Amino acid sequence: MKFLSAMLFAVVLTACGQQAPNAPNEPDQVVPADPARWSAVDQTLDAYLLSSGGPLDGYGFAVFNRDGLLHTRYGGRYSGETVVMLASASKGPAAAAVLTLVDAGLLDLDAPVARYIEQAGAPIIWPADKQAITMRMLLAHTSGLAGNELVQAPCLYVSVTITLQQCAQQIAQVPIQHEPGTTFSYGGADYQVAGYVATLIAGMDWIPFFDQAIAAPLNLDTFTYGDPKNVTNPRIAGGARSNLADYARIMQMLHNDGELDGIRVMSPATVAMLKVDQIDEATFAYGPFSTEDQAKFNGYSLGFWISDPHQHPGSRGPELSDPGLFGTTGWIDADPDYGAVILIESNTSTGLEMWSAVRPQLISLLR
Repeated sequence: MKFLSAMLFAVVLTACGQQAPNAPNEPDQVVPADPARWSAVDQTLDAYLLSSGGPLDGYGFAVFNRDGLLHTRYGGRYSGETVVMLASASKGPAAAAVLTLVDAGLLDLDAPVARYIEQAGAPIIWPADKQAITMRMLLAHTSGLAGNELVQAPCLYVSVTITLQQCAQQIAQVPIQHEPGTTFSYGGADYQVAGYVATLIAGMDWIPFFDQAIAAPLNLDTFTYGDPKNVTNPRIAGGARSNLADYARIMQMLHNDGELDGIRVMSPATVAMLKVDQIDEATFAYGPFSTEDQAKFNGYSLGFWISDPHQHPGSRGPELSDPGLFGTTGWIDADPDYGAVILIESNTSTGLEMWSAVRPQLISLLR
């Protein structure tokens, strides 16, 4: 493949402009704006701590708008240094990294990924039943590859002793479950293949690619898919770790149409794709939530759920989110202008409960 990593690096630098990023993120850089204004939100969150009879030993919370951070809160044992496993909250950042290749002119979301595999010299055998799969389908979980409810390639649960390329080959050998583009089935295989194809285009492994595409321009300190010296098969759909500040910066960048602190990471047009439902005509085969919680989401774009409007009265939305298995939840809402992150390491239900509890307070405060 002729797509050299140096070319991508030059494109990213050009997109980012000449302004240097801010100094490393520290919680004490946040200037509280009328702390009393947020007391009810703080009390709502604190109710989930063990000390209040709740399930959590700690949490981190941040709320922001296009002007910057508005409020942060740490409860229990959590602080600005706390790093947690993100689980499926890894998908949104991963999709953002892949989409930088669209901005660089190196990726067509609607071209078969077989094209990029062939241009790379066919490093894996991509079978005939998967020839129609595109990157858009992979990022939207409509590729037809097995979702979490079906048989999975064993490599999805192994981050060492196997490479991302070998994992992509394992996934390629699993029989396709649905005709590409017809069915939504949430799972890790889609993102593992998407990440592998991105590495072929970028000419570098996933972890350095993500660092160059997202972490470096946003000046992230802790967000990582693993130590590249040890992790040879990063779990792209669910293997990232982060502190509150870093995850909030990613969400801020997306809320700000791809820019943060004067640094352009993604184009507004590419970020706008995240607001477009990709599964409205697809059959729904599998989602990660309980039946009750799944009803709160009526769409999925590229790495992000789109909330049912009934979940955010007082806001016209769209509201985008990326909840994880361990409860960490980040969301952004175009109306009113705000986004927030709840950082915990517990379970999905607790994260969704906390989100549902603070959302109406935030909408009321920010109206």
